[in-house]
Amino acid sequence: MLKKLPLPWSRYIPAGLTLVLGVGLSALTFALVWDWEDRRRDYEMHRRIDDIAIGLERQLNTDLDVVLALSDYMKSFNAVDRDSFSRFVARPLSVHPSLQTLAWAPRVPNGDRSDYEAKAKTQIDPSFEIAERGTRGELRKAGQRSEYFPATYVEPTAGNETVLGFDLASHPNIRATLDKARDTGETIVTDRIGGLLQDNDEQGLLAIVPIYENNTKPTTLESRRELLQGFVLGVFRVKDVFQSSLRGRNTKYLKIYLASEAPEDRTASSLAPQTPSLSFPDAAAASQIHQFAVLFLSDSEQMMAVPADVVKELRSQCPIQDSSDSENNACRRLLKISGRQWFLYVAATPEIRKTRRHWRSWGLLTMGLLWTLIPVTYMLTALSRTAQIEKLALDTARQADELQDAYKLLEAEQAKSEQLLLNVLPGPIALRLKHNEHNIAESFGEVTVLFADIVGFTEISSRISATAVVEVLNGIFSAFDRLADRHGLEKIKTIGDAYMVVGGLPTPREDHAEAIAEMAIDMLHEIRLLSLDRSEPFSIRIGINTGPVVAGVIGLKKFIYDLWGDTVNIASRMESHGITGCIQVTAETYERLKDKYVFQRRGAIQVKGKGYMTTYLLTGRKNW
Repeated sequence: MLKKLPLPWSRYIPAGLTLVLGVGLSALTFALVWDWEDRRRDYEMHRRIDDIAIGLERQLNTDLDVVLALSDYMKSFNAVDRDSFSRFVARPLSVHPSLQTLAWAPRVPNGDRSDYEAKAKTQIDPSFEIAERGTRGELRKAGQRSEYFPATYVEPTAGNETVLGFDLASHPNIRATLDKARDTGETIVTDRIGGLLQDNDEQGLLAIVPIYENNTKPTTLESRRELLQGFVLGVFRVKDVFQSSLRGRNTKYLKIYLASEAPEDRTASSLAPQTPSLSFPDAAAASQIHQFAVLFLSDSEQMMAVPADVVKELRSQCPIQDSSDSENNACRRLLKISGRQWFLYVAATPEIRKTRRHWRSWGLLTMGLLWTLIPVTYMLTALSRTAQIEKLALDTARQADELQDAYKLLEAEQAKSEQLLLNVLPGPIALRLKHNEHNIAESFGEVTVLFADIVGFTEISSRISATAVVEVLNGIFSAFDRLADRHGLEKIKTIGDAYMVVGGLPTPREDHAEAIAEMAIDMLHEIRLLSLDRSEPFSIRIGINTGPVVAGVIGLKKFIYDLWGDTVNIASRMESHGITGCIQVTAETYERLKDKYVFQRRGAIQVKGKGYMTTYLLTGRKNW
């Protein structure tokens, strides 16, 4: 047993520093991760709000496009009968669950009232008359006014019986909205106003589009008032709009406020804390245009009409905690609905705190403190033995470093050797040589061989120095090597200023001819770039042939992986008997490539040792 030696107090400094540093780093990590979790939560909330905004914008535009399409249909004809109207709106009503009602309300001057009612009784409903609502909500015959806007065509008819013939101008709020739509010529979107439909308790959205004579929007206020034909109306269930647009989106613990104009521009009303409905007082709303504004509670899917100043309360409940937003608009989004700007605010319910848990930061703090205490405890218990084993530890560490250095040196040398071997031989062949395999030779039933020769390089080399000759050749062949790697081809060798490459070996591939063709086209492009770069008239001849070959490694020193066979000889002849700047291929290669590439038939040429052979010039790829 090792003897315990007395230790000076200074030997406890590492343990003390470890404790201080561990606690400090744990606290710092805790703070950083806490902040990261807050920022990540803010980022995810931004994504959630953006997703909600996109869904609402898309759904509202899709729904309002139905009303605009109906208005375009009404503009296209001088007169639309009830059957045509019903057939046109049947499909939109069936595919848009939020669409509650589509209606046409023409402008009827007082002088035309009797004739209009008589005609409507004949064509629409025997009991049709222009009506208004009394003080108790009952329908009665409309009083005398200068003009009327009765709901003449109403679809669906079921559930909207009381709307037929209802004079929209008899309701002060609706009349104010109609006047604004008439005078501006624009689509007006408001809260659905009570008195228009039977189920007035359901939150809705009313869209009104003015229709003018001559199917064009008049340019002046007077002409718009004079040429007004009537209005196309669409009523939507806002709850269905929200449910359709938010389906599949994460809205848990959120309150969503949507308004058709900036809440700051609307007349604010007091929001009494004890009033759960958050609705506008009827007295304040009289004879005013109801701008659309609604609050959707995602947890209960409850809809509420709210006053403008509720936005201040919603801003204070924004679930995004980024303090850099001094305007508290982090939860606001601007929507473009039918060419106009709408406003979306998202607030959180108190239950959102359930999701705001910093378990990562607390977990890292706990782990950090534990990992701090473990080494400190170990250091305190091991200090008494440190002196006896210190020298042994140093010797062991030194020996380990020496072994590590030797191992790294050996690895580096082995990597150099393998790289040199791979520069000479293909990877699979090099692997077989490393396994001490001798007489490496094998036959390949079909490969494609390419020969390329730099035309006139002898004349160019006579004008420049030997160093420049090597530099030029190195630049050209290095570019060709990169092309061979890009197309998965195997470079065989260079002979002077000639370059040989093959596709389909040592690993067979079906598209060897296409790969060689692609490389040949790229080689012509590359040689043109090098000519421009070096201001030298470089050009090459390329010959290609497809067929069987024998491949193997020959020699004991400076060995090489080479090819033999008639296919190689013919490919070489294709290059030597070729045309400068062209790619000459044999009939075998042509048959493989004719469906994908463009060729020019050169015809029969006399090839040394082969007699006359039909050859083709590859000119480019076919455009599909």
